[in-house]
Amino acid sequence: MAVGSERRVYVAIALLSASLLAFEVLLTRVCALRLHFHFGFLVISNGLLGMGASGSLLAITERRWRRAPGTWIHRASAGYVVALAVSWLLLLSLPVPDRLTFAELRGARELLVFNLAAALPFFFGGAAVGLILSHHARNVDRVYGWDLLGAGLGCLIVPASLGQVGAGGAFAALLLLAILGWAATAPPPARKMAAGVAGALGLLLLAAMPSLDGRFPVPGKGYLDLTDEVRAVYGDRLGYRRWSTNSRIDVLELEPAERFMFCRGPKLLALPLPEQRLILQDGSAGTIVSNHSGDPRGPRILRDSLYSLGISIASPSPEVLVIGMGGGDDVWATKLGGAKSVRAVELNAGVVAVHRELVPHYSRGLLEDPSIEIVVDEGRSAVMRDPRRYDLIQMTGIDTWTALSSGAYVLAENYLYTVEAFGDLYDHLRPGGILQITRMAATMETLRLISNLDAALSARGATLTGSMAALGNRRILTTALVKKGAFTEAEVTALLGFAERGGYEPIIVPGREPVTLPEKYLARADKAAFVAEFPRDISATTDDRPYFFSFTRWSAPAASTLYIDEAMSVSQGNPAFLLGQLGLSTVLAACFILAPLALRRRADEDAVDEGNAAHRVRLLVYFACLGMGFIAIEVALLQKLTLVLGQPLHSLVVTLLSLLIFSGLGSMASKRWLRRPRDRWWLPVGIAFYAIALATMGRRLVEPLVGFGFAMRAAGAVALVAPLGLLLGAPFAVGIRSVEAAAPRLVPWAWAVNASTTVVGSILTVVVSMNFGFSVVMVGAAGLYLLGFALLPTARLTG
Repeated sequence: MAVGSERRVYVAIALLSASLLAFEVLLTRVCALRLHFHFGFLVISNGLLGMGASGSLLAITERRWRRAPGTWIHRASAGYVVALAVSWLLLLSLPVPDRLTFAELRGARELLVFNLAAALPFFFGGAAVGLILSHHARNVDRVYGWDLLGAGLGCLIVPASLGQVGAGGAFAALLLLAILGWAATAPPPARKMAAGVAGALGLLLLAAMPSLDGRFPVPGKGYLDLTDEVRAVYGDRLGYRRWSTNSRIDVLELEPAERFMFCRGPKLLALPLPEQRLILQDGSAGTIVSNHSGDPRGPRILRDSLYSLGISIASPSPEVLVIGMGGGDDVWATKLGGAKSVRAVELNAGVVAVHRELVPHYSRGLLEDPSIEIVVDEGRSAVMRDPRRYDLIQMTGIDTWTALSSGAYVLAENYLYTVEAFGDLYDHLRPGGILQITRMAATMETLRLISNLDAALSARGATLTGSMAALGNRRILTTALVKKGAFTEAEVTALLGFAERGGYEPIIVPGREPVTLPEKYLARADKAAFVAEFPRDISATTDDRPYFFSFTRWSAPAASTLYIDEAMSVSQGNPAFLLGQLGLSTVLAACFILAPLALRRRADEDAVDEGNAAHRVRLLVYFACLGMGFIAIEVALLQKLTLVLGQPLHSLVVTLLSLLIFSGLGSMASKRWLRRPRDRWWLPVGIAFYAIALATMGRRLVEPLVGFGFAMRAAGAVALVAPLGLLLGAPFAVGIRSVEAAAPRLVPWAWAVNASTTVVGSILTVVVSMNFGFSVVMVGAAGLYLLGFALLPTARLTG
């Protein structure tokens, strides 16, 4: 192969892979806006199976494309460019059902069409990448290395461009990469023409990039259910739309009849509310900002709202930490209650921008107060780096459902509601300080809150007995207080007086005989028995298994069908749905893997090798282990480093970029490292050793990094990921060289196996982590690599 030709191949596969990964990330944003939680998960995972389908097609048509591989690569790349454009238009214009339920599956046809539209680019893009890998299998270490390096670049595109040019501009950027990749694949006679077309289209896309999102915005869901009884219908009434790196922020001015305050008590419902704007994140996760600076009606209600419960009994002039500033009601309430200082942490910079740029007259009292500090950061990570102690820490309804993710990172793990998180918060209280947590009022959520708090305090030699109180708001919200010390009689009397003024229901009253279910749980000596007897899963959640919002028991999957249509705000990760999706993906993957073998079972060439069933099975297991093992480690690493890096965006960029870049370098070096077949064994052993070390010592490895600035934390994360990435990049190249030496016609089939099982592995990772934790995921991934290498047929691994 000529040097110039080599470089074009590397450039082409890098650009195409960058575009593919960027489209995958952007698809998570589109699905978040257009679809409800479970169905967005379904579309993304099934769409990625398009890559497996493309590999199967390549395996079936191998004799045909081998005659003119360059032409096929160029055509597949052109198909990818066209598929991207068509898919984007369809994703923005196709109708989706107003409501999707598993019981009726109304609109199932619309969902299927939407799913196919999302899968189109993965099919054609996967075909282009698979063709390049298959045609250049003898040089797979470098080709696959550039594939990974390109994918690493791709994970930067959407986060870097969303805040500047929106989803439309981000799409234009990834489409431009696809066009350049297509031009790079052009055969010699067509290169000048391809370069001219790519240049013209590139200039057109660059010119349109800043305005594309404004002209063709991604439609939202059109409504938001604030509670079971209150729905805000916004349709096309949105007066403000802006993308941030985490999500799209939409703002709606509420009419007087639509105004709402989450923590208002029944006795306050008749009081009028000030002007309000509803802030939506990705069409959901709503928060309300009110004009408390220009209208005294809001502050009057705030003083008797649950936002003010903790400050009403806190020590005089307390120092306060608010996690999740949102619309600002928590901050207003604590300042009105006499707080000496307030530190307000908000994950989404776009929400803070609404206060500062859109409605500064609403929030003037917060923005101009020198005692109020507003910080854009992830709450848990900010707490871990904060050396200060507070008299009051409070958070109201914090749900991180909008974080950027890779296609595999599909469930919204939340690290603010784990045993370790509550321990960190408790440790940041001064003696006598109060932790206030407001959550949706489903009894099971309050009980899980108790489970986590009890475990956190027990580890510190403390107890919840006499130290926990809670009031409820018309079955909408429950506000729980945990004091570092016991509540006094005067404080209990003040709490009951507060409940009477607002009309709140006393849920937990210190010193009272148990009346409510949460009180009975607190009083129960054998809490483990209570957890086992309760019909929903209320067991404590940890950083290793951070699924606070998953309440359906995995021990009875059939029973989980009763809850499959529960709202996302009530419960996530239903076993029936996840197991159904796992089964569907497994069946589709099996079809993509087995169909090429069935259709080619009478092949004439390479009959000895390709006809050997045992040989095929061993190859199948090897590449399946790689597909599932790599994605499992990727997801687990993202989880392990989220707390160190802070915002989910930072975790995605630093972790995924590091993993892909160093995996690419590892692939490029694999041929020099592994000159003899027996040398390959140090790869799975090294992967297993490193993965098990991270699983067993992860917290001890990452905690020392938490206190540093972001640059040092990022550098530390890269240092942790780099050795594992170097090891993970080599196995695919090793396997492809083995296949190339023994049965060249099976190379595209190996690509299909790897791509298909990656999707299965992503869903299986969620299932395993929900049941056993991410540490088990890491150990399981190590076992997969060991199993794969044990079964890999011995063959000459050189060129």
